[in-house]
Amino acid sequence: MKRRNSLYVWDTQVLYAAWEETTTMHSLYSASLCFSVDLPSKLFLSNESYIEYTGVFLPPNTNYYQVSKNTHIINIYIDPDSFLFERFSGNIKDGVQFFDSTKIPYLKKILDVLLDEKSPNEEVLGCLKLLVDSVFGSLLQQKPPEELDPRIFTVAKYLRSQTYLPQPEEVKLKILADIVNLSEDRFRHIFKETLLTSVRKFILSLRLKIAARNYHTSANFTEVAHLAGFSDSAHFSRTFRSAYGHSPSAVFRNPKRTRIRFINMES
Repeated sequence: MKRRNSLYVWDTQVLYAAWEETTTMHSLYSASLCFSVDLPSKLFLSNESYIEYTGVFLPPNTNYYQVSKNTHIINIYIDPDSFLFERFSGNIKDGVQFFDSTKIPYLKKILDVLLDEKSPNEEVLGCLKLLVDSVFGSLLQQKPPEELDPRIFTVAKYLRSQTYLPQPEEVKLKILADIVNLSEDRFRHIFKETLLTSVRKFILSLRLKIAARNYHTSANFTEVAHLAGFSDSAHFSRTFRSAYGHSPSAVFRNPKRTRIRFINMES
């Protein structure tokens, strides 16, 4: 019996385990770790050439798409305010980095856990951590972590709590800067330096997760878009596709193909 793909969504990271995967060109503010389990996959960068890989690390804001045929894949997306991000923050400046995932002896066992619908949340998170630890320090040289400003994580945590409201309010930059006693200009600079994205794009990414959480309880695209603070369903769909390389309907409206689990625990 063919197993369904598995999509696990936490507040600050996403894990997707699947049979085959093809995306359109996209750019995510999260860092990406992609594993091609059975056969090499193809990674297309913005220059249109492709590179075959069994494992690749992509820093935040990298433009790419992947084509994976006749193979299982595991894709991990880690936000800059995730507790896991510090593990590889020093590697970001080195750009796209490839590694040989076949050297991870338990990779297929991890895949089995991720595709098993009965796997507990703790075990799934353990697999995610194990994959990150297997790459950095073993397959890729781990660089000293970047020193990240804790004040920005305070604001990020505040924004995440606010955006779980049914109708997220437009956040004024001055309000956020005042939380950590910074001027607007200084706050804007440190925010982008720490989280590698603008405040506006960070909020957009949070709204995508709000939309995802409301998808199965909403009547249609328009209701989902409004709950997440998007102007209309077209705006929501464009934003989702540009971030993840798929239309939202392909991800959330095909339960026979993909099982989705939202997990509240982070560490």
